[in-house]
Amino acid sequence: MGFLRRSENAKPDYTALQLQTSVSILPIPIVWGRNKIAPNLIWYANFQAVPGGSGKGIGGKGGLFGGGTAAAADYTYTADLIMALCEGPIAGVGLIWKDLSIYAALELGLGIENGTTPQAVWPYLAAIYPYNALAYQGTAYAWGAGYNLGDSASIGNHNFEIVGIFAGTGVNGTDADPAIVINDFLTNAQYGCGFNPASIDSTTLFGSGGDASVQTYCRAMGYAFSPALVSQEQASSTLTRWLQILSIAAVWSGGLLKFIPYGDTQISQGDQQTISQELSIPIPIPVSSGETLPAVVTVSAPAQFVSDGGVVYAASPQPGVPPYAFTFIGANIPSEAGQYGMSVAGSYIFGPADQGKPVIITYTTAAAATYTPNLTPVYNLTDSDFMDERGNKDPVQVERADVFSLPTIQRVEVLARDNQYAAIPVEARDQSQIEIFGPRVGSTIQAHEICDEYLMGPLVAQTILQRELYVRTKFTFKLSWEYCLLDPMDIVTITDANLGLSDYPVRIIQMEEDDKGLLAFTCEELVSGISTPAYYPSASPGGFQPNWGVPAVPVNTPLIVQPPLGMTGGVAQVWVGASGINAGGASQWGGANVYVSIDDVTYSQVAVLTAPLRQGFLTASLGAAAGWDSVNILAVNLAESGGTLSGTSQSAAQSGATLSIVDSEFLAYESAALVSTNAYQLTGLSRGQGGSTPTAHSSGALFARIDGAVIRYNLPANFAGQTLYFKFQSFNIFGGGAEDLSTCAVYTFAAPAPPVTHPIAAQLATGFPLDLGQASAAPTVSDDFGQVSGDPVADAIDLGSITVTVTHPIAAQLLSGTPLDLGLITGAVSVLDDFGSTNDAVVDVINLGTAP
Repeated sequence: MGFLRRSENAKPDYTALQLQTSVSILPIPIVWGRNKIAPNLIWYANFQAVPGGSGKGIGGKGGLFGGGTAAAADYTYTADLIMALCEGPIAGVGLIWKDLSIYAALELGLGIENGTTPQAVWPYLAAIYPYNALAYQGTAYAWGAGYNLGDSASIGNHNFEIVGIFAGTGVNGTDADPAIVINDFLTNAQYGCGFNPASIDSTTLFGSGGDASVQTYCRAMGYAFSPALVSQEQASSTLTRWLQILSIAAVWSGGLLKFIPYGDTQISQGDQQTISQELSIPIPIPVSSGETLPAVVTVSAPAQFVSDGGVVYAASPQPGVPPYAFTFIGANIPSEAGQYGMSVAGSYIFGPADQGKPVIITYTTAAAATYTPNLTPVYNLTDSDFMDERGNKDPVQVERADVFSLPTIQRVEVLARDNQYAAIPVEARDQSQIEIFGPRVGSTIQAHEICDEYLMGPLVAQTILQRELYVRTKFTFKLSWEYCLLDPMDIVTITDANLGLSDYPVRIIQMEEDDKGLLAFTCEELVSGISTPAYYPSASPGGFQPNWGVPAVPVNTPLIVQPPLGMTGGVAQVWVGASGINAGGASQWGGANVYVSIDDVTYSQVAVLTAPLRQGFLTASLGAAAGWDSVNILAVNLAESGGTLSGTSQSAAQSGATLSIVDSEFLAYESAALVSTNAYQLTGLSRGQGGSTPTAHSSGALFARIDGAVIRYNLPANFAGQTLYFKFQSFNIFGGGAEDLSTCAVYTFAAPAPPVTHPIAAQLATGFPLDLGQASAAPTVSDDFGQVSGDPVADAIDLGSITVTVTHPIAAQLLSGTPLDLGLITGAVSVLDDFGSTNDAVVDVINLGTAP
């Protein structure tokens, strides 16, 4: 394959879609609230191989105009497809993950059907494939016409953030209300369990406040969740897991299913709680403009947020020094490190300089509802009520857990919405018990329904830990059938002189009829405050997952220059460098693939830039000077590239250690003084380096530091004198998110034409012997070059200096030190025997010694 040409015989690597995620027996997921799921490919057609490719995601290195591979893919692939998402109707789709990159639906060219019933057929499907025109009633799906598969012909791994059923009904305004979800899960006619709604005691699920319902309990506690059922599972297992997370029990009583929270302490609406939460400031997903977005951490819904207690860095700058406190700047977006703002109550705004850093946020919230648990004992049981079947044994048996077997640390695995729904453990600790009995970690509980790792996750973990750790005693006894109206979760008191119990409150957790017709009860001690814990500080794990496909930003005006031959050892070279706009937008510029064309039509990759060029502009004019310039000051601003400069010694500067370019003059500097952010004053200038012309420069002139970020390539002779077209395809710091090559700006560069060398001089410079004809005749090189046209040789050839570039053949022979008969002194000097006749009269002064 020739350079800058595509082989006419190239064939696509794939002739059909490479399937990865199409399974016909997967259950349709159900998503309540807001969560992340993977789709399932249910239809595709019209697979196409498109010649040329888009140039996205190219890698590799190569020499300029040869020696490397042209990395542009020969083919890209497209297909029409439909990916099923979940049961509908959903509210919409948020972010989309494709492999390691993050997009919005429009960026990928995908459309979304929300899964309504009835649902219209995708118009494209109905028009082009009428025999496949299914509406997929009640199923949300994503469709793509001519969906870009890249150069691998595979769909890739997709995940969708689903804004699902009842999203936003929870107390935090984002997740779903657990009471509504439980009821929908049991009774929904489309995807539910088919449970009869009339068989649910709705008063135990729903309430408006001041009661003991699940809905009121969750609002008072601040509980909301986003379940995503993505695999086949028994409904009872799903419901049991939800009830464990929320500390709720389900009871079948009187022909009705009741839901009763374990909460044992009254919570009044408006009750305030001050929370100190340690977390790592998330890194938001930036846009392709290069402007870095602020990070927003929402700790509370606006209605429940009472006051801000400040923000401090989690780490101390040095031992004995307290952590630095942030400065509150109101509703503004921070522009510097150590600042935070708040435009919406409960949502903290942090600037780019602090993203990824651990901080401690202190704030006060208020309960959203009044929860009043029913703790009134139904019966006060005494020895006369218990059935004695054991003779001389106490009818009330006590079982107490070994305290050394109880966990003092509990971990709950949740999904971190602010970290791309990564599964992370949230930990609760009881420090007092750890100090007494040592650290013991309980079994990790999976709670992927919880997507708030800051507040809700720690609360759930703390509630579960306290119940496991402090509810240690169980009581078993039997009663007659006159107590058949008792139900699990009822409160009774026990008075037993042998056990030293007097009106001791217990909660019934299990009851059954034995083979003698007696009712056997199992109860747990009722420890007030255990199931309604206060919030304890917990450090959320850091390690935010980056967006590997964050869109790359374009380059600033790149450096494309041909340096003087004195700087390249006489070899014509092109020097190339670039940086991303706005200093690369944090993670949005990691380098650029350099493409070149000679016709602005066909481009081939010739280089890869992997470091940003330190470039900017002059903020003041620079006067003309030659040699060492100790008078003028070179004032530059490098904000566009985010570059920094440092000085060196005078001798090193004169040797080009800090080589830079202003317009077309190469210079170096001795001292670099930082005067403001990215602004420097450079003094002690070595002007006109490499034979460049020192001249005056105006304010605004381009400046660039010549270092390892600049790639140097030899310019082939056949491209000298031509106009070259350059494109710089940026990619992000992870090597992804490459720009579409067709959208990249074109930069032209006119390669200077080489100096014209006479063919005889060129032949002499080779050092190879050649008969150039008689000295008395007109010079000719017809034997090897063709007939000479034009004037006789007019090249000036100095045969008296060893350092000359072109050496006369006689001088070369004399310098070799090998004796040779050059003919009689009285005759014309000739080296015909070895070099051929000279092509001009000898004018060089050559000392041949004294004549004999």
